[in-house]
Amino acid sequence: MKKIFALIAILICMTASTAFAGNNIVATYFVVNCNESITLREYPSVHARELAQIPLGQAVGFIEVNDENFSKINYDGLIGYVISHYISPTSPFRDATVVNCRQSITLREEPSTYARELIQIPLGERVKYLGVETNSFYKVQYRGMVGFVLKTYIELD
Repeated sequence: MKKIFALIAILICMTASTAFAGNNIVATYFVVNCNESITLREYPSVHARELAQIPLGQAVGFIEVNDENFSKINYDGLIGYVISHYISPTSPFRDATVVNCRQSITLREEPSTYARELIQIPLGERVKYLGVETNSFYKVQYRGMVGFVLKTYIELD
């Protein structure tokens, strides 16, 4: 009886591994080239049902390029498709340091010197550069807040 259960278990495992062979993760990629997030879709079309939103910088499991526009990925156990332009093997996040100021710089809500101030970031503080450049601003994260700072005050590592 134990041999029968063992044989059944082996057959189930073999069937499962064959069924998921096309979903093997080949590499770790990161979400890039967007402001906040990208859409994971059920099949490779912008008209396909949305499965999830994947935030900028999030690591995903790259499976394969479906065609020239879409890639098949694994995000948190969900298998789906994203536009290939929005994923890369290189993380968009880099460490950076506040420089070239007397005391602090302003983290702003939008990339404009007229935008609402979120917080002051002291000289020498470390921030995360989020891979987005707009006009003369970098998009950064500081103490959990995301906003924009003038490029002249940021030195990328």
